[in-house]
Amino acid sequence: MTIAPLPVHRIVSTMQTATEWLVALGAGSRLVARTAFDRQSELASLPSIGGGLDPSPEAVAALRPDIVIGWRNRSSSDLLRALAPFHIPVVSFETTDTSDIFLNLRRLGVMVGAEGKADSLAEQLRSDLRTIQADACPNGPAKAPTVFLEVGTDPPMTTGGATWMNTILGVTCLRNLFGDLAGSWPTVSLEAIAARNPDWILTSRGPAPGARLAELRSKAGWRDLPAVKAGRIIEIPADLFARGGPTIAEAARAIVASRRAAPGH
Repeated sequence: MTIAPLPVHRIVSTMQTATEWLVALGAGSRLVARTAFDRQSELASLPSIGGGLDPSPEAVAALRPDIVIGWRNRSSSDLLRALAPFHIPVVSFETTDTSDIFLNLRRLGVMVGAEGKADSLAEQLRSDLRTIQADACPNGPAKAPTVFLEVGTDPPMTTGGATWMNTILGVTCLRNLFGDLAGSWPTVSLEAIAARNPDWILTSRGPAPGARLAELRSKAGWRDLPAVKAGRIIEIPADLFARGGPTIAEAARAIVASRRAAPGH
């Protein structure tokens, strides 16, 4: 896709990590809408297009954006077709591994004319991750404990070895229980989790401290896992849990801090 002229000045982003990058690049003022999941104070006055997965094409077109940024999924394809009569380009990003994260940052920098700032942010992020890993894993990863990253429980869903989440686990000195699986977000059985017996379980934070641990202890099968029995549950804020963007270093720090505060560390 050719986008001209550059830089773009009016942007609708349905992808929360792209929105976060734009704010970090100093281009937040170019956003003309937000989703229900964009909670930055500087975006609070913008009109909301809802959850972002299925925005109204007419509502988006009425905002007169130069470009729409979304996830590479069916909803972006549908929006691309719906906005074609309005001659509004839709750029779809994918965020599977860390190389995608840095590539998306570079692309956004080009779009808003902030290539130098994008390079600086990328270098700072890489430096932060190296620092976190050196602190979390001073003796190297060989004896790092295993962790089951719980994306879902019914059925159990986790992350495979080719994702940015797998990389972040390594940064925090944890070994992904299913890092040998090629799929990005595989569904696994509770029996397979029990057979591999994770040292830790990583999940998003519940409505109150300890809520997720209590939830797992109330579920058949989960309550029998030694990690659950011992309370070795790592909880981080939901907004950090599954966002492959500028907050991944913050997520890594939260994982390290939560693990150190948990019983059995």
